[in-house]
Amino acid sequence: MTTNSKDLRTIGLMGATGVGIGAIVGGGILALAGVAFATAGPAAIVAFALNGVIALLTALSFAEMAKAFPESGGTYTFAKKVLSVR
Repeated sequence: MTTNSKDLRTIGLMGATGVGIGAIVGGGILALAGVAFATAGPAAIVAFALNGVIALLTALSFAEMAKAFPESGGTYTFAKKVLSVR
């Protein structure tokens, strides 16, 4: 089977950023924002900002792991490489 340059799958920076934000934020922010503001009032804005900082730190950690282990597999590969006894 021959591979054509059209057949190769690639994702750019914007695509990867979109997938990452979608995975981190998800639909929960849309569904639970009303409940958060009803319960915490204006402090919900601070809570969302702190959650954004935590999500940014998580994304930066995953970026470092992807740089250290440039293989497919994501979280599974990172855990296997770091926690493996071999």
